[in-house]
This record gives sequence, structure tokens and C-alpha cells, in this order.
Amino acid sequence: MGKGCVGSIRVAGTLPSRCEGGARGGFFMAACAVAVHAPAASLRQAAARQWRERAKRLYRPSLPLARANAASRRAAALVPTGILAIKFLVGAFAAAAITAGLWPDDWHLGASRSLPREHPVAAAPAGEQEQQTLVYRRMPQAVPGPEQDEKAPAGEPELPANFPLRVKTVHIGTAGPLPTAGPVAALPTGSNPLAGKRLRYLIGATGAAAGRDGEVTEVAYDTREPAKRGISIAYCNLFDQKNTGKYGPYLKTSERAKEDHEGQIDPRGPGWERNLRDQFERRKRQGFSYVELDNADAYSVDEVIGAVELAGSYGLKVIAKNPLRLERAAAASYLAHPNVYGVIVERGAGSPDDMDALRREAGKPDLPVWFVAFGSGRKWADKVGGTAKHYRGMGVTYSSDGEYGNSIDILPPA
Repeated sequence: MGKGCVGSIRVAGTLPSRCEGGARGGFFMAACAVAVHAPAASLRQAAARQWRERAKRLYRPSLPLARANAASRRAAALVPTGILAIKFLVGAFAAAAITAGLWPDDWHLGASRSLPREHPVAAAPAGEQEQQTLVYRRMPQAVPGPEQDEKAPAGEPELPANFPLRVKTVHIGTAGPLPTAGPVAALPTGSNPLAGKRLRYLIGATGAAAGRDGEVTEVAYDTREPAKRGISIAYCNLFDQKNTGKYGPYLKTSERAKEDHEGQIDPRGPGWERNLRDQFERRKRQGFSYVELDNADAYSVDEVIGAVELAGSYGLKVIAKNPLRLERAAAASYLAHPNVYGVIVERGAGSPDDMDALRREAGKPDLPVWFVAFGSGRKWADKVGGTAKHYRGMGVTYSSDGEYGNSIDILPPA
């Protein structure tokens, strides 16, 4: 009966004739069906909830694993940065250690900003001192005076005592004592090509000189070529030979310059170097290897040695003129210079005894010395010849044709 009622209810909408027993019975059966199905729906919902809970429990263990993987990836990404930071710190510590080892003990970071004065350098032992010379720069710049060389520009900070020393350029015109020359500057015996040769001192002659084999000929300022034979010396002048006025400024302290109507060039001006370069360039171009520097006694030894250095830069060897007219120590320094290859001495500028002592003091006992005279200097030449014959490498000549227009032997060098 239950099944029939249920079946009747399921088709009640289409077959109303089968349930003519009354509406009341039909509604009762429908209620029974609902009551039967309600617990089944509840059971199904409970089962669904249980499966969802079980699914959640099964899925939850995977969450920590995913988080752990993400943390691992972040840690791996930080590894290169950490390594770089460690390298930087190691390099910084190493640099600090090296700096601490090399940092001077008396120079601290906490010191005052006003740095200490530069301490004077102790003098070198005897025989090891360097000879001061003048270093020329290329023209046309002017040569500064000594006050510019000794003083630093205004506002320049002073250097600490342990700072590397400056390389000081000694300019033309600077004065200062020079160490006495020692044997280190001497030329080896036999290395001087002028040794033992006669000199024909012809600075007053005109035209080209013929020369002779085995002799030395010095030509005049205006002579444009060496002698045809032998070794030639070109006359050069520390004065303005022609008194042109283009090598100024000039001085007026030399009586010799006034007598000869030559300009005494101020060595602190630009004309000093220009005059020397003009002569050296011309003589080198003409084919000379030796030059004489006249009127050295009107200048300081620093200025004279500077001219000797400049001649050497052109490949020209120097013959000194009347060195004993300078102070004795200065004269020795002059002759001791390696670029000095001989000496010419006029009347009143030294005796053979004095010159032998001077060349020995300069460390060049075999340096050629030629005594020259003209006009009324014949008796002096004869007297000098009588003494010079006792010394090696000394010769004496006399000019009977004005001021060195010819050359007559009084004593050939031995």
C-alpha cells in the first residue's frame, strides 16, 4: 500500500483518477515521503562535510613545504649579495692594514691642518755632493730672478717634513756657493783630443783660416766656417758682441764692456739666453765642435757654468777664458766641469804656476793651457814661456799683427 501511495503521489499531477480516495489521504502520503527523504539528505550533507574536512587535512601538509621552498629561494638569492659584502669588508680591512704599515709615524690624522715646515736636507759627505748647474729652458720665456726661485707663491701650503723633496731648477742669475770640485770631474788622461797641440789664436783675423794638421785654430766671431785643416775653435762672447741692443736688459758694471763697446747682458733677463742660443745654433750649423766663452769674469760662476751646460746641449765643447779672474773656488769649479776641454790665458790673468795649481785642484792635471799675448805683451810672453816649459801641456804664442791677427810660437806645448 505504501508503494502504491507513493506511486500515486508521484503521478498525481497526471493521473488524478487513481487517487480518488480523497485529497486528505494523498497529502498524508506526501508528508510521509518527505519525512523519509529528509534524513537521507541530512546524511548526504554530513558525508559531504566529512569529505571536505578530510580533503582539507590532506592538503594542509603541503602548505609548509611550499613556504619552505619560497624561503629557500629567497635565501639563495641573498647568497651573492652576502659574498660581495664579505669581499668588500675583507678588502677594506686589508687596505687599512697596509696603510697602517706604511703610514709615517710622525704624520697623524689628528694633526693640525697647518703642516710643518720643510726641514733642511743634511749636507752630503765630502766627494758625494752634486755640482750645482744652471738648467736652461727653451726660449722665449723670461728667466725668473732668484727671489722667485727661493720663495713659494703666496697661499701655497707648506709641505710636511717627510714629503718628497721638490726638484729645484736653478735659474740663470741665482747665486750660491758651489762645492769644491774633486777628481770625479776630471777627464781621463789621453782622452782630450786637444792635449799637446799648438794653438793659433786668430780671433782678430779676417776671412777663413787655412789651419794645419795637428794644430788647433781659433777663428773670429764673424768667421763662418772652420779652418780647412786641423781642429777649429769658434769665438763666442757672453757680451753682446755687436752691441745690437736686442739682448737686453743690460748692465753697466764692466769696464771691459765699455772699452770694447760691447753690451754687458743682464743674466736675469731674457736676452742672456737668447744671445747664447743664437751663437751656439749658428756655430753648430757652421760645423764647429769647440767654442770659447769670452768675458766670463763679468758674471758669477753659476751663470758661466750655465752657459757651459747650454753649449753642451748643442754638442759644443767649451774652452775656458781667463778663469783666474773669477774667485779661486769658482775658477776651480769652472774648470772641473766635464764640458771644459782647455784654457786660454791672457796677460795679467795668471801665471803657469797658478794655472797648474788650478787645473790640479779641478782634477784635470793634463788640461791644455795656452797663454796668448799681443802688442806690448811680448816680454810677458817670453817670461811666461820660460816658466811654462817646466809644465806639461802648456803653450805660449804672441801676435805681432794687432790684437790676435797672427800667431807666433814662443813655446810649443810639450
